[in-house]
Amino acid sequence: MMPSSFAPGHEFAGRYRLSDLLGVGHTVEAYRAQDLTLQREVVIKVLRSNLAAHEEVRRAFRDNIILAAAFRQPHLARVYDGGQQAGSIFMVGEYLAGGSLEDILRAGHILSVEEAARLGRDVAGALAYLHERGVVHGALSPSKILFDESGHVRVSDVALVGLADSHQYATTRDDVRYLSPEQARGEPVTAASDVYALGLILFEAATGTTPFEGATVEAMLRERLLAPLPLRPELGGLDIVLAQATVPDALLRSSASELVGRLSGVVPDDESFVKYVHPSPSLLGSFTLAEPRQSVGFRPPSPNQIVSSPRTSPTFGQSAAARHSAPPRRSAPGSFDDLAPIGSVRRRPMYLAAAALLVVLVVGVALAWNLGYLSAKHTAPNISGLTLAEASSLVKSDGLTLDVVSHVASSTVTSGHIVSQVPVAGTNVASGAHLKVVVSSGPAAVLVTLPTNLLGVSCASDTAVLATLHVTATCPATSTMPSATVAHGLVAEIKYITTTNPLAVPKGAAVVLVTSSGSTSTSTAPTTTAPAPTTTAPAPTTTAPAPTTTAPAPTTTAPVPTTTAPTTSTTVAPATLQMPNLVGMNQAEVATAMKAAGLYYSTRGTGAGTATSAPTWTRVVSTLPAAGTSVPYKSTIILNVAT
Repeated sequence: MMPSSFAPGHEFAGRYRLSDLLGVGHTVEAYRAQDLTLQREVVIKVLRSNLAAHEEVRRAFRDNIILAAAFRQPHLARVYDGGQQAGSIFMVGEYLAGGSLEDILRAGHILSVEEAARLGRDVAGALAYLHERGVVHGALSPSKILFDESGHVRVSDVALVGLADSHQYATTRDDVRYLSPEQARGEPVTAASDVYALGLILFEAATGTTPFEGATVEAMLRERLLAPLPLRPELGGLDIVLAQATVPDALLRSSASELVGRLSGVVPDDESFVKYVHPSPSLLGSFTLAEPRQSVGFRPPSPNQIVSSPRTSPTFGQSAAARHSAPPRRSAPGSFDDLAPIGSVRRRPMYLAAAALLVVLVVGVALAWNLGYLSAKHTAPNISGLTLAEASSLVKSDGLTLDVVSHVASSTVTSGHIVSQVPVAGTNVASGAHLKVVVSSGPAAVLVTLPTNLLGVSCASDTAVLATLHVTATCPATSTMPSATVAHGLVAEIKYITTTNPLAVPKGAAVVLVTSSGSTSTSTAPTTTAPAPTTTAPAPTTTAPAPTTTAPAPTTTAPVPTTTAPTTSTTVAPATLQMPNLVGMNQAEVATAMKAAGLYYSTRGTGAGTATSAPTWTRVVSTLPAAGTSVPYKSTIILNVAT
């Protein structure tokens, strides 16, 4: 049973009564509740106490609730209300009773290509709506894709965007399963990160497997940094669409609105995805009763249905004049004389029927032409493994055209050669059709994990170490930064493109080593981060006046040999010492402890600070090396910190 802060029956704002606990996540506790005013079921999400302790998180949650409540999109979960009670901040939203996509995947169900395309189109439409308004979800996963009672999809937790980013660390494989390459490198999330996550989710929904399944968190993240999505034949036309949505380079990735259009190409109808399949009507239920018959057997025609004509044949015994002057004789109603000869019945002209037939024929020919039935048919050739020039020459004779949709890394296909094609080889295509191809950009770069002891040492030493790993390092004279923890002239930071202190870089990459320019304070750097070697002896100028009043003592770290101040023996610094336990300490406590131990330190993590921003961290999470390890005197220790 998951722990919860509130019991069933608890009321928020005197209006929302809790029914039961739905779940506890990293950010909120979710409860099913009853809206006593509007008599409807809702979901209450209460910010967890460890996050509610931070004012910036509380303020962000309130702002997100107000923003999300204004959203109107059919595939976004609605936000109704929010408030604060007894220190607890809560959000009121739409209760979705149809479960989640996570439930479907855990049950072992696999979606068809058409179902996956419809689901993806609905979710991508919701993401496009958010991105147009400057909102990035940043944590899309199957558990965030919910269904209402009718089975229609909703994207949830938009109001939780970014709340726990600075107070939460990805520690399990589930936490990183749908992260984008840029998130794996520690870069901020963007709209492209949402599209990448959706691509992975649709791949899993249509194949039943996840594309990147490393044995550890690090292995899972390393695989996706440069590797494309695996090719799976069961994806059909969805294969190329997902490949474009999961390109490792975020700048080349499809946008959410583009993804909507491409998924519509897989399923040309505009129907939404529905989770539940409704039962088909029975065979007898599909029939309707015919109109009851009014008579049985032969129905005689009415007089109005019979076309008649007056008789004009002459009567015996009449003269010609009489025949011309006398009015025609009217037969008695119903007599056989009312029936005109067969040949005199008026008929519809045959040319009208011929014209109608001609119209039908023209429309049928036009439709057949548009559908390709009357155009020349060709079989799509197998162009995988060929260069673009070779493939173009091969398909040109059949009137086909090549369209390059993307470039992907491949360890099995030579750079510049075709990796895959749509339609696949052997498919019947019409003359003039386009073949969409994916071209290899060559093998994916091999990642090199950087050593953890590069900071706090000389530039020449780091350059030599990195050269053995096939990484080029430079130390420009202009690349310096002030540091109170790294001695002047030693490496204080490593830059790879836009990433600071990366854990790994591609083999053959070039990095910039930023050196320390010393502390920005008025005192010298060594005295701010490490103790002076003569801390056991008081400076003579503090106990006795200097021999002269016109010049101060030459230094404060060595005693002046005078007869007026007692001197003590200088303590010799040890060659090695034991690493102190700094976990849980704040900045002031760390500075004091490291100064007493005679060590320098460098920080990593949230609030570590950069060359342009001061550190804001409040506690040490871990150290490298760990407490109790023997380390050289005045060496640099790495502290993993958090706010």
